[in-house]
Amino acid sequence: MLNYVHISVGLCYGAGVLTVDSLRGAAGESVTFKTSVKPTAEPFLALTWSFNGTTNVITSTSVDVVGQGYESRIVLEKSTGSLVLMNLTEKDSGEYELLIIPYGAEQIQGTVKLEVLTKVSRPTMACPTENVIEGKTSVNLTCDADGLVSNRVWMKDGRPLVSGERFSFYDSNRVLSISPVDRRDTGEILCNVSNDFSFDTANCRLKVYYGPDKPTIIQRPIGAELEESVTLSCSADSLPKATFFWTFKHMKMYGPLHYIHEMEEMHLGSYTCTAQNAVTGLETSALHTLRDSSTPIIGSMSMMVCTVLTLMELILV
Repeated sequence: MLNYVHISVGLCYGAGVLTVDSLRGAAGESVTFKTSVKPTAEPFLALTWSFNGTTNVITSTSVDVVGQGYESRIVLEKSTGSLVLMNLTEKDSGEYELLIIPYGAEQIQGTVKLEVLTKVSRPTMACPTENVIEGKTSVNLTCDADGLVSNRVWMKDGRPLVSGERFSFYDSNRVLSISPVDRRDTGEILCNVSNDFSFDTANCRLKVYYGPDKPTIIQRPIGAELEESVTLSCSADSLPKATFFWTFKHMKMYGPLHYIHEMEEMHLGSYTCTAQNAVTGLETSALHTLRDSSTPIIGSMSMMVCTVLTLMELILV
């Protein structure tokens, strides 16, 4: 990509007239110092580009003398004095002066200042190597990049992260702190670095272990009677997936499903499902009572009878 600057030049009458412009370029790319000089029928007697007042870039008369370090890096348009400078480095930053001695006219002079900026390098960001656990772990992510970094933006799920609650930023946005982590933080976290000339991104795929949440127990069929088959299933949100065991009358059964081929009186009672997470070290339990649906619940029937009698008394009164 070529960047252009326009140098206003004028005829030098004694002290001369100079207009100084500035230009910014990216390291590794090219810039063009373009003049407003119109081509003439006669070639210039001499044309010189110099750097910082002392270093010869190129002097063109009947022959061209290219300064040391500029070989194969410049292209000169001899009819206008425009100059292309390629493969820029930070050392090329400084003031460039053009001096043209036309045939049969006063000399032409102009200067321009060049600032060469380095592109940002591809940033690096190390993801945590240890297990990240919800509510217990804090994470610091560091986004490093070489070159001139004007901007660092942290993003998650396509949205910029902002300071507040669990998120904090340090060292000019170089460090993102999450304290404590939450299961919602699982996913790809991006660090975008940029300046006027370049943009690049580093990413970290964060995995937050959590749970198990309180188990949910489902009975199928819901209204099971004696001599029917019954299945109790237990589930709990967890990362990694939880393991399960059932407790019933001092017996322990492993797995998320407990199957009873033919329900008998001895199977009735309270079942406890416990979910465990080997990474978080947590476990939670839930209770379920297995009943014979053909047998009325005495407490409920008594309450129903009592309610009916009360209503009848109210009507009679």
